[in-house]
Amino acid sequence: MPKSLSGYEKIYLMPILYLNLIMPEVSRTFYSPKDVDVEISEIKDGIYRISGMVDMHGITFNQFLIDDEKPMLIHTGPVGMYKKIEEKVKEVIPLQKLAYVSFLHFESDEWGGMAFLDSADAKLVCSDLSSKLNLAGWHGMSADHVSFWDNETLNTGKRRFRFIMTPHVHHWDSMMIYEETTKSLFPSDLFIQPGNNKPVISEDLSESMIALYRAVGIFASEEPVRRTTRRLIDLSPNMVYPMHGSCIDSSAFPKYTDAIIKNNFAYTGMLLGQKLEDIS
Repeated sequence: MPKSLSGYEKIYLMPILYLNLIMPEVSRTFYSPKDVDVEISEIKDGIYRISGMVDMHGITFNQFLIDDEKPMLIHTGPVGMYKKIEEKVKEVIPLQKLAYVSFLHFESDEWGGMAFLDSADAKLVCSDLSSKLNLAGWHGMSADHVSFWDNETLNTGKRRFRFIMTPHVHHWDSMMIYEETTKSLFPSDLFIQPGNNKPVISEDLSESMIALYRAVGIFASEEPVRRTTRRLIDLSPNMVYPMHGSCIDSSAFPKYTDAIIKNNFAYTGMLLGQKLEDIS
């Protein structure tokens, strides 16, 4: 365990460090993560959190099903979790009713379970950059999809989804989704909390959020994250639905935004809990 890790970082990054030690080579038959228990909870307004605690990462992987005339799934989870997530979707709607599957940046936990597009009449939704940089250019990866630019909207019946471009808030192609009728924010990897907590929290876990960001190294710079955070504050969401961790109600949201604005958390040489040595 690197000596430079804080107490929070040691607790939540031990599984990641162990994984790095035992997995130097990966075969094409390795589907990760496997054997994860998945639960579903209706948070409010027909929005369901489908969540599994992935011990080797120390965080939950959350997907969100929004029931409407044309239901939408935000995040698919990685391929190893696909079947269990699919079963939870089917507890709410017939799979063939699923109209949209949205991923918010190009990463396996966002859209590794793309078998949803094989078993349902669903359209893939992504950012304009995800389309141009990734989907249209990979061998065997092309998929029919709809891409959105900043502030464009999609109506699914009673709901109206607004797409927010958030470049370099984790990835170049990153976006977030804001559902306007319920004031629901889906911020992907922003406002993460490690551990397996309740579906909704009002507690302040922002200290562990900042510690995890520092140790994992997913943000190259604070500035684009803070710029996006200020924009999200102006939206005044009623509920925030992070991809990892609990949903955050409006009373607790300022604690997390303040932590982003006031603390340093960008990359300083740590990657998944391991120190990357400087090359002189």
